[in-house]
Amino acid sequence: MAHARIAVSVGALGVLLALALRPAQSLAQAPQEQPDAASPEGAAAGAMRDAPAGARGRIDLPTPPLITMTAVPGYGSAPLAVGFFVNTVDPEGKGFVSYVWNFGDGQVSMDPPLTFFHTYKTPGTYVATVNATTADGRTATAYAGVTVRPGLAD
Repeated sequence: MAHARIAVSVGALGVLLALALRPAQSLAQAPQEQPDAASPEGAAAGAMRDAPAGARGRIDLPTPPLITMTAVPGYGSAPLAVGFFVNTVDPEGKGFVSYVWNFGDGQVSMDPPLTFFHTYKTPGTYVATVNATTADGRTATAYAGVTVRPGLAD
């Protein structure tokens, strides 16, 4: 029974490969049933037929924004003042309109980031995040780890 399954799987793979390797021109020349122009499917097919050759079947997705963050210093004794240095890039050029910070110790902020400082008062390991949103709603998130050791008074 196991040999039969393998044979069927190999046969199906051969059919898929044959279809994938078939020249695109022969696929385009294959007779196709035309949908009724009055139906939504027909209207879409007509729009696709009338679209420039390079635009057929192509969906343009916006390029995601990028954000990086560095915590300096990344470790030290409590209380620890940490500077967060952020670099943002929006390839679409729309610009960033909002930022949401979470420092991992229960404190949050919505201030813009150029250089941001936060003081950790309690020893522990924290993950700080900043989430940036562009004018057209695309988002990017950066993370930085911070380790706070007990202070001299602890």
